[in-house]
Amino acid sequence: MVIEIQENNISDIDIHFEIKVSDLEICNQLYTNLLMETDFDPNERSTVLVDKHDSSLILKIKAKDAVSARATVNSYLKWIDLSFQLIKSIKKNS
Repeated sequence: MVIEIQENNISDIDIHFEIKVSDLEICNQLYTNLLMETDFDPNERSTVLVDKHDSSLILKIKAKDAVSARATVNSYLKWIDLSFQLIKSIKKNS
């Protein structure tokens, strides 16, 4: 019996998603926070463009492979969640 395994890489991945935020002020703050991350991120395998339209965040991710795409999406979703939790906590305690 011969089993042949071929490498089947997924490459050059483009991911675009939009997150609608009910509060425009929070959307603006999330946008600002994400811009800081895109300026800092030294990743060579993926790039992220962050934009804002009305009260929606728009993320455009370009990745060289599936692993870096998944890692980038996870990182940005975690940053959005953390920023949102901090903003809500600060607003609540103000």
